[in-house]
Amino acid sequence: MKTNSRPSGLAGHVWDVFVSVKLTVATLTLLAFTSIFGTLIPQNQHPADYVNTYGESFFRFFNVFDLFNMYNSWWYRLLILTLAINILTCSLNRLSPTLKMVFKRKPAFKRLSIHGAVDCERSARALRTVVENSLSQTFKKIHVQEDEKGFSAFAEKGAWTRLGFYGIHLSIIVLLFGALLGSIYGIDGHVNVPEGESAGTIRLRNSGAPVPLDFKIQCDAFNITYYKTGSVKEFRSSLVILDKGNAVLKKDIIVNDPLKYKGYTIYQSSYGSLKAKTQKLNFTNRATGEKVQKELTRGTPISFPDGSGELILKKVADNQTLMGQEVGQAYVCEISQDGAAPSEVILPTRFPSYDKMRKGAWILSVAQQEKRFYTGLAVKKDPGVWLVYAGFIMLIAGCFISFFMSHQKMVIGVKETPTGTHVTVSGASTRNRIGMKKRVKEVTAIFNPKEYS
Repeated sequence: MKTNSRPSGLAGHVWDVFVSVKLTVATLTLLAFTSIFGTLIPQNQHPADYVNTYGESFFRFFNVFDLFNMYNSWWYRLLILTLAINILTCSLNRLSPTLKMVFKRKPAFKRLSIHGAVDCERSARALRTVVENSLSQTFKKIHVQEDEKGFSAFAEKGAWTRLGFYGIHLSIIVLLFGALLGSIYGIDGHVNVPEGESAGTIRLRNSGAPVPLDFKIQCDAFNITYYKTGSVKEFRSSLVILDKGNAVLKKDIIVNDPLKYKGYTIYQSSYGSLKAKTQKLNFTNRATGEKVQKELTRGTPISFPDGSGELILKKVADNQTLMGQEVGQAYVCEISQDGAAPSEVILPTRFPSYDKMRKGAWILSVAQQEKRFYTGLAVKKDPGVWLVYAGFIMLIAGCFISFFMSHQKMVIGVKETPTGTHVTVSGASTRNRIGMKKRVKEVTAIFNPKEYS
């Protein structure tokens, strides 16, 4: 659509491109397609995972176009910006005539699309008060135009509701710019903080680059609660925010109950156990009850007390599964005994009697030790989030105005004729035409109740 506000020259041709509905359809189609693509391809994973899944050739091709971090790529941001400018120019292109229609309207005393007519015995002067009273039930301001044969009365309300769609357009622009602001300047990182220690630097998820914070996150304590089956029920971190060396905020966080400070949101995302300074294993003789404790180092074999075999610690699992149930931390060991083939033995730290089921001469169990964990925290900052919230509020308001409110007009004409007085009642409404028809009929009946009884 071209209007008088269209710029001239090259700027005019650019303007024509951005006010085109074809550009809107094309941009929305590309955004939909790329969003589906971004859903099918997991985002922000480790490069090795992508190479294993897609192969090296496809990995290089996808990586060139930032398809593994699509929502922060330059071309996705360009699509968002194009859509925002397209919506803005389309709105501006049609705004001037709409504003004139809303704020510079002159009363139009012509008959409207929904109308009715009736003859009345009373004079035009006598009907003046009746007309004004009937219109004042629905409208606040009434305009009257008189002539030698009678008068016409015009009233309207809700002309400003024509701006509802512009509110929707503006809300979408605010949402898009909020998303752009978050994409460009937002921070999505993580940090592992050991119990009793603090951290002032996080690492970005998509690049691993370090980002220093202007405060420190300290973990005073980390606690895990378990179900009776041994699976994890809840993990909780007691955090303290240190700003310039002072404790300014304390809060226990769990999953879906984050801590917020200076625009950053700190989520509980993971946890892990820290390696003990010394790891010890108990050997209990099944027959005599004799107990021997030995220090254990990963990868270094230790001998059974009677020399009947050797044991090697292969790994310490943070959350081991046994017979379909999570049992928490466990030592995964390999034993070689009496010339038999090596076999794997799992020793849950929370269940010291578990190895009794193996029926060996020596019952193995992890010696009690002070447990120490680290808390895995997701740290995010989105400077555009308030624009997104504002955009959603504006979108709801715009939709309510556009779909549940209307611009209504009504004109009543009273003309004296040789046989009496002729009254015409007409109305128009951008919404609920059935309601306007009913109202026109009700007002018409006021002037001749017998005919409409």
